Amino acid sequence: MKTGIAFVGAALFVGASAQGQVIVDEDFESYTDTVDLGGTWSLGDGTLDTGLGNPGQSLAHPGTGGSFTGANTNSFSFAEINPAGIQSLTFSADIFDDASSSNKRTTAGLREAAGANLIEMGMYNSPAHYAYRVILFGPGDPSWVAFDNMVDDAGDPIQNVPVQGWHTFSAEVTPTNIDFTLDLNGDGNINATASVPIAPVDLGFDIVRLGGPSDLSSGGGGVNFDNVYLELVPEPASAALLGLGALAMLRRRSA
Repeated sequence: MKTGIAFVGAALFVGASAQGQVIVDEDFESYTDTVDLGGTWSLGDGTLDTGLGNPGQSLAHPGTGGSFTGANTNSFSFAEINPAGIQSLTFSADIFDDASSSNKRTTAGLREAAGANLIEMGMYNSPAHYAYRVILFGPGDPSWVAFDNMVDDAGDPIQNVPVQGWHTFSAEVTPTNIDFTLDLNGDGNINATASVPIAPVDLGFDIVRLGGPSDLSSGGGGVNFDNVYLELVPEPASAALLGLGALAMLRRRSA
């Protein structure tokens, strides 16, 4: 059950939690069809998938795109947030990979619509496969980097290749750093991590985008998105990310 100060649409809200200010909490369960979904999300070629979710329903993106047009990316905009001091942001999304191709370009992104502070995580084909990027924060930002320290749930090294299932991508954003985690199959075991130092002039964000990064098409097909979450936390978010994982587990158990 969700609680919040102000509901936006049926399933996505801006409100407050015990940890901080919840900006986005989207599980796609309350929408009846794609038209209903489009009342909250700006849709490109995205559709509501009532047959596949983690659990229940999800947003399906077929992998279509047109560079920098914005026409084929699914997005949700909100009043700008800007973590400062010891504040941090936790951003996460579950992405379903059918493991049919390593040529996918489909990500969950957090950015400032004006063209700054761009974070994306998901699948990218160069380098393949599970990857992230952090750009427009200043010089030296990594464009596309594949997770290079992947391990299985027992801690043994594995290759960065497509794995079928729902995978949880998370980012902890502070004024000085962005820490990524990848949880294959969303079972609570972290299979890869990455850390990127940043030094932004203005650490503002006002939009979540799901689909092709920079609206690019995906030659390897599309993906599904579920459980998109964004929260501004008043203290370092390492503990908050642990709480987020526990929250996701509770959601799945209660579904």
